[in-house]
Amino acid sequence: MKTKTQAPVAPAAEGEAQEVQVSAGRKALNTIVNVLLVVALVVMAVCTYVSFVSASGNGVPSILGVEFFSIQTDSMSPTLEPGDLAIGRVIKDKSTLRSGDIITYWTVINGERVLNTHRIDAVYDGGGFLIFGTKGDNNPSADPLTVHESEVVGKYVSHIPSVGKVFDYLQTSTGFLVVVVIPVFLFFLYHLVQFFRVLFEYQNVKNRLKYEEERGRTEDILEERQKEQDDARAALEEQIRAQMRAELMAEMARMQAAAPPAQETPAEETPAAQE
Repeated sequence: MKTKTQAPVAPAAEGEAQEVQVSAGRKALNTIVNVLLVVALVVMAVCTYVSFVSASGNGVPSILGVEFFSIQTDSMSPTLEPGDLAIGRVIKDKSTLRSGDIITYWTVINGERVLNTHRIDAVYDGGGFLIFGTKGDNNPSADPLTVHESEVVGKYVSHIPSVGKVFDYLQTSTGFLVVVVIPVFLFFLYHLVQFFRVLFEYQNVKNRLKYEEERGRTEDILEERQKEQDDARAALEEQIRAQMRAELMAEMARMQAAAPPAQETPAEETPAAQE
């Protein structure tokens, strides 16, 4: 039975394959680093925006009308648990709010003005404006303070469990440093190293090309000299052969001139016919 044997792979082909693999690995690494940078920059932008809004006195970050609130207590359990990230939307027309809606609003708790998220328990007409009574799902009684419609900042839409803890952590100095500043710094450090690596590779390629160019010039000079030597040798050999032919012809002519002339043999006389 005949069997087929695989031809050995040439070293050059193996080197090219390794180069392709290294190039693909670098490309994948660059893609991952760029994605991480984009994520870090987005997080940084969101955190900066949230911090700016909170510091400016509005205290309610909103992105295209979508608001994010971190739940701090269990007053809305089991609907909302501590650490959940509540997602709401801005309500411009407060008259659309109804009893049973969950809203986020400004209120005073323990002498401090804070954001709170509770369910509307009652709606009152304040004469040109609305007043809302609220209650936490996990609280036995309604909130002691009612909410003026101007204090309502958003209506609950949905929530993401446990993400509020991350949201709160990102707003701290440590969280911002760990999640945003350090990754961005590492990204720029990585690309700085990549820049110098490419620069060194470019310099190496440039030096290699210069060496090849100089080497090519040297080889051309050596080849030209070798050709000149070969031409000179051929001319000398031709000159020697011509001289030898001339000497040989001269020697043959001299030998012919020195040779004695050939003697003629007399013809035998025919006896005269007898008369």
